[in-house]
Amino acid sequence: MALEKRQLPEADREILYQLSGFIDIDKINPNAWPALVADLSTGEPGIIALAFGCTRLFQPSKPVTKAQAAVAIATGEASDLVSEELARIEAESVAENAVSAHNALVAEVEKDVNANFEKELSMEREKIDALEKMAEEAKRELERLRAEREEENMVLMKDRAAISAETEILSRLRREVEEQLESMINDKVEISYEKERISKLRKETEGETQEIVRLQHELEVERKALSMARAWAEDEAKRAREQAKALEEAREQWERRGVKVVVDNDLHEESVAGDTWVNVGKQVAVEGTISRGETLVGKLKTLASEVEGKSREFIDKIVQRIQYLISVLRKWASEAGAKAEELKDGAVLKARGSVQEMQQTTAGFSSAVKEGAKRVAGDCREGVEKLTQRFRT
Repeated sequence: MALEKRQLPEADREILYQLSGFIDIDKINPNAWPALVADLSTGEPGIIALAFGCTRLFQPSKPVTKAQAAVAIATGEASDLVSEELARIEAESVAENAVSAHNALVAEVEKDVNANFEKELSMEREKIDALEKMAEEAKRELERLRAEREEENMVLMKDRAAISAETEILSRLRREVEEQLESMINDKVEISYEKERISKLRKETEGETQEIVRLQHELEVERKALSMARAWAEDEAKRAREQAKALEEAREQWERRGVKVVVDNDLHEESVAGDTWVNVGKQVAVEGTISRGETLVGKLKTLASEVEGKSREFIDKIVQRIQYLISVLRKWASEAGAKAEELKDGAVLKARGSVQEMQQTTAGFSSAVKEGAKRVAGDCREGVEKLTQRFRT
C-alpha cells in the first residue's frame, strides 16, 4: 500500500496521467501526486483502484470522493458501515445529479481540454520557434567552433611538431647530461682518490719535513762541533808553529852567545843554561793547550747531549780524538819536564846536546800537534761529507 511507504517517488502531471488516466489532474493538490503515483504503481491492490474503480474523473472537491477515500482508509467493522452508508448516499446522489453533472463535467472537461490544448499548442509552437532559433544559433556557433577548432588543430599540429623537436632536443640534452653526470661521478671518485693520496703524501711530507728539521738541527750541531774542533786544531797548530819558531830563535841565540864547556866556569854556565831553559819552558806552554782542549771537550759533550743517533756518535768520535791528543800532550809534557829537570841537574857539557834534544822534543810535539790537527780536520771533513750525503738522500 502507498500509505505504508516511508519514501514517495517523484511525480509530475505526465506520470500521474499515464498511470491514472484522470483528466482533472490539475484539480488535485500537487502535494498528493507522489502518494497517488505510489498507490497506482501497486496495481489492483491499491487504494485508488479499490475505492474508485476505473474512472476518468477523480473529482477531489466532491463529498462523495472524500467519503470514498475515508471508506478506503477505514478498517474493521466501521469500514463496512461506512461503505453501506456511502453506497446509499452515492446511489441517491448519482440518481439526482448524474445527467447534469455528467453534462457539465463533459462541457467543463472539453473546455479545459481545449484551453489546455491551445495553451500547450502555443507553448509548443513557441518552443519550436525558440528551438529553431537556438538550432540556427547553434549551427552558426558550431560553424564558428569548427573553424576555431580547425585553427586550433593547425596550431596544435605546429605545437606538436615543435614539441616533438624540443622533445628530441631534450632527449639529446638528457643523454649529454647523463654522460656529463657519469663523467662528473668518475671525476669525483678520482678526486676523492687523489685527495686521499694527497693527504697521505701530505702526512708523509710533514713527517719528512720534521725529519729534515731534525736532521738540519743535527747538521747544525755537527757543523758547530766541527767548526769548534777545527778552530781549536788550527789555533793549536798556529801556536805549535810559533813555539817551533821560538825554539829555533833560542837555538840561534845560544849559538851567538857561544855557550862552551869550561871547567872553571861550571856554575856560570849552569846558571846561563837554567835561564835559557826557563825561557824555553815559557814558550812551549803545553798546559795551556791541554786546558783549552779540555774546555773544548766540555763544549762538545754539551752539544752531543742535544742530539741523538749518528750525530752523537760523530761528535763522540771527535771528543775521543781530542781526548787522545790531550793524553798524548800530557805524556809528552811530563817527559819534557823530566828532561828539563835532568838538564838543570846535569853538567854544562851536556847543555848543547840537551838543547838539541829539547829542540827535537819540541819539534816532535809540534809535529804531533799538527798531525792531530790534520787528523781532526780530516775527521771533520769526512763527517761533513757523510752528513751532506745523508741529508741529500
